[in-house]
Amino acid sequence: MRKEKCCSLFFTPYQKNITIMSKNKKLLYINIDGFSFSYYQRMLAAGKDVFAFAKEGLFFSSLKSGLVSITNPMQSAILCGAFSNKTHNFYQHYDFATNSVVRHFRTFDAQNVAQVFRSHGKSVVSVHQFMLENNPCKEGDKDCLYLTSPVSQSDFSQRFQLLEDIALGNEVHSGGKTFRYDDFPDFVALYIDDVDSLGHNNAYKDIPKRREFSLRAQDIDNRLSEIFRRLERFSDIAQSRGFYDDLVVLLTTDHGMTPFFGKSDLDGLVKAINDAGITAVRADHPYSGERIVVLPYTIEASLYSSSPLSEEERQKLFQTLTALPFVERVVEKSEMLSRYGMDARCAEFIVSPPKGRHFYKKDLPEDTFGASHDSLDETSQHIFGCLLSPCLQRATVEEEVSAIDLMPTVLWEFFRYVLPDAEGKILNLRKYRKDLPSVEVE
Repeated sequence: MRKEKCCSLFFTPYQKNITIMSKNKKLLYINIDGFSFSYYQRMLAAGKDVFAFAKEGLFFSSLKSGLVSITNPMQSAILCGAFSNKTHNFYQHYDFATNSVVRHFRTFDAQNVAQVFRSHGKSVVSVHQFMLENNPCKEGDKDCLYLTSPVSQSDFSQRFQLLEDIALGNEVHSGGKTFRYDDFPDFVALYIDDVDSLGHNNAYKDIPKRREFSLRAQDIDNRLSEIFRRLERFSDIAQSRGFYDDLVVLLTTDHGMTPFFGKSDLDGLVKAINDAGITAVRADHPYSGERIVVLPYTIEASLYSSSPLSEEERQKLFQTLTALPFVERVVEKSEMLSRYGMDARCAEFIVSPPKGRHFYKKDLPEDTFGASHDSLDETSQHIFGCLLSPCLQRATVEEEVSAIDLMPTVLWEFFRYVLPDAEGKILNLRKYRKDLPSVEVE
């Protein structure tokens, strides 16, 4: 067989290449919120490979989240292939005009994958993918449906049941109406948040809050095993219903999870800035003209300036911050804009502590722990992701890939659709395709 060469993992959507596609391709997008790659590594070390069931598909071993790695900003980023400079959602910012914290909630100003499918006249269903609710998916609209479980505080099992009912042509209920799908919809999004809730060390249904991290790790591993068994069952249903060969499954997450313990370093951070001769105050304290407002997330803290910083002030702040023992990484605004594609309303600095420490607004009891994902530690930034399709070889993509690269790649590679606001790169998957001439990488 003649081998064609491919020079890079990435290419622009306008390069000429040959792709064989079915007109009946279906995309299932599953987001398991809070699925740190460290969970996969831990399970693998224990002899549990949740990816082992996949006979075809790509495993992304170096997939990264973004800044800030919080649920709503990253869910929207993945769905549109761009960060907050397009979505305008980076969770929160400080507004000096009102002296208040502005939360972004479900702000999502970029065009998303469901809207693209609808623009091509295709059917879409969102199963609990809340960032698509009324954007464009609506209750009671079969061709553009928002579907939730009747079970209060539903878990993965009830949500997978909705997915299976769709695939089996069973009745589903939304907006007071009842529907059956004779064919699996063109695009389905499934959102699962069990792992995120457990990862935060919240009490979750019959699983209590844990005092020891090892016990919570076991809870998480057990739940992931259950989720992947359910995914295998869905795969069997797809084969029995005859749409497996046309199915593309993108399974990923928004962020990982990083544990933290004990006393907060937030007040120490504010004190260090004041000691450097630059006035500072916590965002939850009364503001009286200080130069810097320190706005914490959970683990990280962001620094907002009431007026532009001089270069001397910026250097002084940077040197002060990087010298602190409870600071691991300092990201300046210029890097946020250029590397992380952040909205221009972002902070002057984001400060990320070493793993285990935090800038939360309060201390944690010594006999327990917390966990969150607004961190630049690898446990939050390195995330799980795979792309499953019968037309793909089973392979591992070792190159670093951003979460915002995934959806633009899938839409272009399998559907020839373009996300108009996307800034993520499009991966060149030709060398992994079974239905194309084999290729070599130079």
